[in-house]
Amino acid sequence: MKTRILLICPVLVLLAGCSDAADAPSAAASVSDLRVVADTGPTATPAPAEVFPDGEPGTAIIHEDGWTTPIKLPFNDDGWEDSPYITRDGSAIIFFYHPYPDLISAEGTITEYIINNPEEAVARGIDGKLYVSPRPFVNRYVHPISQDDSPALECCAYISLGGDLFYNSTRHSFELGQGVPVTVYRNGERLDFGTGESEENPHYCDARDELWFDCPGDTNLCVMRDAAQNNFQGEVELAPYPVNARDYEHVQDAQAYLTDDCQTLYITSDRDTPDLIQIYRLQRLDDEGLQWSEPTLFISNETPIGELSMTADGTELIFAQIFWREDGTPGIDIYYSHRTE
Repeated sequence: MKTRILLICPVLVLLAGCSDAADAPSAAASVSDLRVVADTGPTATPAPAEVFPDGEPGTAIIHEDGWTTPIKLPFNDDGWEDSPYITRDGSAIIFFYHPYPDLISAEGTITEYIINNPEEAVARGIDGKLYVSPRPFVNRYVHPISQDDSPALECCAYISLGGDLFYNSTRHSFELGQGVPVTVYRNGERLDFGTGESEENPHYCDARDELWFDCPGDTNLCVMRDAAQNNFQGEVELAPYPVNARDYEHVQDAQAYLTDDCQTLYITSDRDTPDLIQIYRLQRLDDEGLQWSEPTLFISNETPIGELSMTADGTELIFAQIFWREDGTPGIDIYYSHRTE
């Protein structure tokens, strides 16, 4: 079995998360304006960009000069922090949080509970939430898109240059009362790509009108070109080699993150280290996006890592990192690094 616990959405089609109700802001806010959310939450306006977070040094290695040793962010606790996205200006991080130390052991039990006890599940937050943590990433609270009175596991956020919030949700599954593929949502509206498979970890690149996501599940990377032009109903195609490995049916390539010019692509893959997911970087070589450079290792670690996100200026990054406890159960935390030169 591949090490897919890092890729939260496939694992959690039948799982869910818990929120911390005391952390939630009392006022509603626009899903695309995190500054408003931060001002109405329990914390003050995000700290200035020159204020960097503190944390315990990690073990991951960034294979490019000038980066600090990645640190575990202060909002991490014994629960499950996953699928991080840092805003372009570095003022906030959106991520999935769930207090269960080991989500894998809950598989097959939580969905049934949510479907049979929806009101109690929502009240307890056992349906899974997107959280926001303003800089310097100490406190957290539920993102407005997850403050709803009907159950839905929601994760894997990305905000486009135009301010649209793309993310994954199982809301449709819980509405039907059965397990259905995880799908992409945009500003609270479900997008139906017609693949019939799980579509996860969305990333929309405005400069080329491309929507990237994992399909099916976390197995391969797919692209919808001219996405907004076609109202996100266009043809879905498998991203070309070497974005997906040549032996794509047996290699896990997922979690696209592109710079705003859509020229540099970061992915997670186990192509060189079976069952150990690492972060790679590729460069676009043509206007059509059919030719890419061979991937180079960007971040490596002794345990699986992935889900890289960067600020617009490329000076700060975050990612998720798996670890194993003494009893053999997995956990996951979010790590941060910034450039010093």
